[in-house]
Amino acid sequence: MSKFGDPGFHVHAAIGQYLSLLVYHLVSDDVIPFDLPNYAVELRAYLKDLSALIAASNKTIDLSELSGAIDIFEKRAAEIKEAEKRAVALGDQRLIKVINSKYRDFQRGFVSQGGLPSREFYKHVVTAPGIDTGYAAITFPGISEGVQYGQFERAQEWVGRTAKGILRAAEIIRSSRER
Repeated sequence: MSKFGDPGFHVHAAIGQYLSLLVYHLVSDDVIPFDLPNYAVELRAYLKDLSALIAASNKTIDLSELSGAIDIFEKRAAEIKEAEKRAVALGDQRLIKVINSKYRDFQRGFVSQGGLPSREFYKHVVTAPGIDTGYAAITFPGISEGVQYGQFERAQEWVGRTAKGILRAAEIIRSSRER
């Protein structure tokens, strides 16, 4: 490492500084620094990439359920961000605590019971290491890999399972006043 990887260990120092700053913010900020509206933007970008993958396969998969789930997540993300801004502006510690718990927990919605096809130990329906990519991430893995390997019925099944995961995450961040 000292000869080829990081002579002088400058990258190591920068990563250590970054992680220290991240931990500092996680510990000292009133609200966990998550940007869920941006998460919704990314989900939409993943959907666009998935649509391109499906188009390249010359097959048809109905993604309307997935698109609808992302719409709902996007709405809920905007609502929780507004609640966060209101809570911080008012100094409402009770509401800040509720928002932090939602931010902490929303990723649990993306967990699929039973795991992904051919590798049950990976359970996240939005991102996971690809079957043949090592640890490189693939988005909407149940659907993408179904298309990639010509398993279109499986891919269509995973549209619904993925949409349900996104809806569960949206439910976790849902405003308490709507319940």
